[in-house]
Order: sequence, then structure tokens, then C-alpha cells
Amino acid sequence: MTSPAPTLDLLLLDTELAARVAAGAPAPEDRWAEGFPREDDSDPASIIAKSAVSPGEFGVYALVPRSHGKVIGTAGFFGPPDAEGAVTIGYGMVEPEWGQGYGTEAVAGLIAVCRAHGGVTSINADTDLDNVGSQRVLQKNGFTRTHVTDAQEFYTLRLGS
Repeated sequence: MTSPAPTLDLLLLDTELAARVAAGAPAPEDRWAEGFPREDDSDPASIIAKSAVSPGEFGVYALVPRSHGKVIGTAGFFGPPDAEGAVTIGYGMVEPEWGQGYGTEAVAGLIAVCRAHGGVTSINADTDLDNVGSQRVLQKNGFTRTHVTDAQEFYTLRLGS
């Protein structure tokens, strides 16, 4: 069985693009979907924009569907792997783009980054209790729910050596 052709590009935010996303101020060459950036896009972009050191592959990626070429959201890491090899991811996009498989494809892309890097033993993520779509994205990518609080569900994907 073959995987479907990618429909989404993940573009690593450099400090310049991150600064524009954080400020909500696109350059003339930027193509952003209506409603982008959301607060959940601006906050991590702000950290990258202010950093003197690029987070590299464990940074934040812009989500760009090939069908229209506009940035619809972000997906990325909360930092490099810790001493045990664990990373935490987050992702999101503007609401008109929900339900088209982009979240599932974005998370698959983050998993691929981890596998290519090596040394990552597990990937963690969490969702709000009522965010069933995000929970399905994680489940489709092989994550297992580890625990639930009164506000969130927590998931982990263990990577083989």
C-alpha cells in the first residue's frame, strides 16, 4: 500500500518570517489565509523571532496547502529532545481549513522530522477535552492517550529504535 501524495508543505519559520507572524504583519510576498496568524501561531513565532539561535528542525513550521499556497497555520516543537529523547508538539490552523486532512499530514511531517533526526524516543501532545478533531489527528498518527485531566487529554507516540 502506498501513501497518498503530500498535499501540504511544511516550511520552517526563520527569524524574519517568525517576526512577521508574531507581529501579524505580512510582507508583500507572504500569502496568508484569512484569519492567520492565530494567537497560537503568534506566540511560538515570537519566541523564535526573539531568539539569537535558530531552533533548527525542532522549530515551528508554516502549513501551506499545495492547492492554494497560503499559510493556514503552524505546527512544531516546544523545543529539541530532552535528555530522555522526548519532544512535545503542537499544531493548529484557521477554522475554514479544518477537516481536510491537513492536521493529520502536518503531524505526520513532524513525526518524519523526529525519525530523520534520530535520538527521539517519544513524541508528546495534548488537546482540550472538547477538541475531538485534534484527538483524531493524533490517533490517526499512532499516538496513544496516556491520561486525562478535567481540561485536557494527553497523548504519546513511542518511536522504535
